[in-house]
Amino acid sequence: MTTTQHIPETMKAMAIDHFGGLEEMHPATVAVPKPSPHDVLIRVDTAGVGVWDPWLVGGGMAGKAPRFPQVLGSDGAGTVVDVGSRVKKLKVGDRVYGWGFGNPKGGFFAEYAAVSEDSAWPIPDALNAEEAGALAVSGITALQGLERIRVREGSTLLIIGASGGVGHVALQLAKRMGARVLAVASGDDGVKLVEKLGADATVEGRKEDVLAAVQAFAPEGLDAALVLAGRADGWQDVLQKVKRGGHVAYPNGVEPVPRSHAGAPARAYDGVNSREAFTRLNAPIGDGPFHVELSRVYRLDETTQALRDVERHHVGKLAIRVH
Repeated sequence: MTTTQHIPETMKAMAIDHFGGLEEMHPATVAVPKPSPHDVLIRVDTAGVGVWDPWLVGGGMAGKAPRFPQVLGSDGAGTVVDVGSRVKKLKVGDRVYGWGFGNPKGGFFAEYAAVSEDSAWPIPDALNAEEAGALAVSGITALQGLERIRVREGSTLLIIGASGGVGHVALQLAKRMGARVLAVASGDDGVKLVEKLGADATVEGRKEDVLAAVQAFAPEGLDAALVLAGRADGWQDVLQKVKRGGHVAYPNGVEPVPRSHAGAPARAYDGVNSREAFTRLNAPIGDGPFHVELSRVYRLDETTQALRDVERHHVGKLAIRVH
């Protein structure tokens, strides 16, 4: 039997009526999505804003027959208010964070979101709901990148883009895995952030000599590199310093594509949502204080501005406060 709380028929959301520029996003009143047997309905507190969201507005994940109005918003957090008849792990009243990227029932730029039970997970004790709302996509993408490059105790790791939404999460996870991390950050504010989060060494990627920093940090070569930001030359000189047999990874979307060498080829990957991914992410976060940097939090009706701002310099994540 489905257990429910009082749920309205309609909700406020930021929606698009067709794919295009950011000006296509507008406030709308739309139907509250109905959870299927395997779904949970979440009353959204906070939604994260990712650098990929403007791409989604432009139709980056458009299916063959997109349905409009369409609500986007790749990650968010809130309270479960309804569960489908086959949901087993979550219940009404649970505080959860979730993955809405590519969700056919819409994302988190709305008062309510319905996602698969496998796309939501209890908020770790180390985080508040506002931070958790910006964690799912960045956190899983960060974790799976570190897993691909086989980070372990004692690894010498370079994170390029360490002050960004995925990077500052990856930095903290890597430290909990026992790695020594050289963090390439953007701006003085980015350097301050990665220093606060425990980077073993830092370098400002736009103004300082990254190659010299790498040589000083790992004279015998790096074990691995996670590339989360692009540079015109694909970081070719820097990535030559990864040892033969080492590992280099970057999420699809980093441009220009990173250029390594045959002994440690750069490999692309996508963050993939699953219940197992949430389990693996929550485990290290639960080890102690964890920080999701929210450099600015907007109102729901300011979502368009947030999507403009996410394409400009900022550290960590941006977020939307919904409820």
